[in-house]
Amino acid sequence: MNAYLIATYRQSWKASRFVFVLFLVTIGGTVRAADEDGLVGLWKQHMTARDDHEAVIAGCRAFSATHASDPLLPVARGIEAWRTLCAGKREEALAMYEADLVLPSSPMNECARRLASGWMTRFDREKVAASLQAYYRKEVSYPKELAQITAHPQLKHEAQPPETDRFGKTWNYTLTGFEKLKGLTDQKYSLRSSVLGDLSELKVAERLPYGARITAVPQRVITLPGNTEAVSFSLGTTSLLSMLGPGVGDLHLAFIGTKIIVVCDHTYWKIFPRP
Repeated sequence: MNAYLIATYRQSWKASRFVFVLFLVTIGGTVRAADEDGLVGLWKQHMTARDDHEAVIAGCRAFSATHASDPLLPVARGIEAWRTLCAGKREEALAMYEADLVLPSSPMNECARRLASGWMTRFDREKVAASLQAYYRKEVSYPKELAQITAHPQLKHEAQPPETDRFGKTWNYTLTGFEKLKGLTDQKYSLRSSVLGDLSELKVAERLPYGARITAVPQRVITLPGNTEAVSFSLGTTSLLSMLGPGVGDLHLAFIGTKIIVVCDHTYWKIFPRP
C-alpha cells in the first residue's frame, strides 16, 4: 500500500473515530442532561428553607451555573424568580419571568411560559389597579368600564394600563360595592384574570404556600402508541390522563423522567416521584 493510501486510510479512521466518539458524547449528554437528583436536592432545600430566600436563591444559581443545557433548568429559574420576588426584589423577579416568555419551543419551556405568564399577569394587574386609583382620585368613584380610564380627559395622556392579561384575554372587571352599604356600588371593584381567577392578585399569590393548589397526584406512567409517554393523575374521585405540554385547566405536565414527574400550574412548579 503506498504512502498516500496509508495516510488517507489513517485520516479516515481518525475521522471515523472522532465521529463515533462525538456520537457517544452526544447520546451520553442527552441521557445525562436532566439531572433529576440535582433538582430533587434543590427542591427539598426550597420546600424546607421557608423564609431563607437568599440560601435558596444561591442554590438555584449554583444549579443554573452547572446545568446550562439541562432541560430542568426552567424549574430552577422559576424557583429562583419566586424566591427573588419574596425577598422584595420585584424588578429582578420581573426580568426573570419576562425572559421565560421567549424561551424556545419545548414541553418544559411551554410550561415555563405558562407559569411566567401567570406572574406577569399579576404584575400587569397592579398597573390596572394603579390606573383605577388614578381615576378614583379624579372622580371619587371607580369607572363602570376600564375603557373610561383611557377616555378620561385628564388621564388619556398618562401611561395606559394593559387591556388584556398575558393570556390575551380581557380583564374581568366589575363594580361590586359593599355588602352592608347600599348605594355605593362605584366605591369598590373586582378585577381578575379569567385564567387566574382568585389568584389574580399579586399579594394573594405570594402568600399561597408553594404548590398548594396542585392537588393532582401522578398514579402511573402509560406508554401510548408511537412510544409516547403520558401520566395518569388522580384528582380525588376522578382521574386525568395528561401528555407533555399544556394540559387541561390549570395542570401542565412538563417532564417525565426516570425518577421524577414535573408539573406546573400558572403559579408554581411541583415535583413528584415517578410512580
